[in-house]
Formats: sequence, structure tokens, C-alpha cells
Amino acid sequence: MVRLTLTSILMLLLLAGCGSSDVDPTAANEEKPSLPPQEIAIGEYAFRAYDPASNTQTRFDFALAGLVKPEELEGLEVELEKKKIRIRDRVMIVSRESTIEELEDPDLVMFRRRLLMEMNRLIDDGQLSDIYVSHFRVKTR
Repeated sequence: MVRLTLTSILMLLLLAGCGSSDVDPTAANEEKPSLPPQEIAIGEYAFRAYDPASNTQTRFDFALAGLVKPEELEGLEVELEKKKIRIRDRVMIVSRESTIEELEDPDLVMFRRRLLMEMNRLIDDGQLSDIYVSHFRVKTR
């Protein structure tokens, strides 16, 4: 009769392969290279805002684009198209509520931050990580 000790049982199990796992220890250290965010066009905007208190009219003209994760790009394109009217409305509201100081900032930091926040509130499928403004022109008379 063979007497097995705990140590010998463990050694037999290890030799038989019961203690091995299918996970490659080097695979945990290797990460998939992440793809850079993709740019997505949000829209071009040209509209006027009238302020009766100061009797001035401001003309806005600019285009918006955003950055999105590559895996969310397709769903976000569909959603932006579905919500085009609501997005335009929010862009116009944010623009009209912006102060002269915000609109004269060369980097448009606060204006872009508020637009990004409003866009992400409207979007259900994915999130924009940043928003960009191109050919920004504002003229007040």
C-alpha cells in the first residue's frame, strides 16, 4: 500500500496539469494598442441673435467637430443625425448665452466646455471627449 502525503499529492496534481491555468502570464502585461480618438463632424452653424436691451444684433458663423472613441463612432454618427434639430437648438442657446469675454477668448475655453457638456447631455450612445470649433466668426452691430 502506498502512502501519499499532502506534498506528494500536490506534486502529482501539478505534474498532471491540474494546477495549470489557461491564462498566459505575459498576456496580462501586454495591452492592446488603443486606437486614437476619431473626429466626427457635428455641424455648421450660421445664425443671428438680437438683444433688445442693448439694441444689438450678433451674427454667429462656425463649424463644430468632436472627438469620439473609435468603437462609438458609428452609433454616434447615427444619433447626431437623429438629433440634428435638438443639437442645433442647444448650440444656438449656448452661443447666445455666452458673454463677450468668452467669445473673444482666442481658445474659446469656456464656450467649448459648455458646448461639450450640452452635447454629451443630448447623446445617449457614446460620449464626446472634446469639441473643436473652426472658422469661428462673431460680429456684433
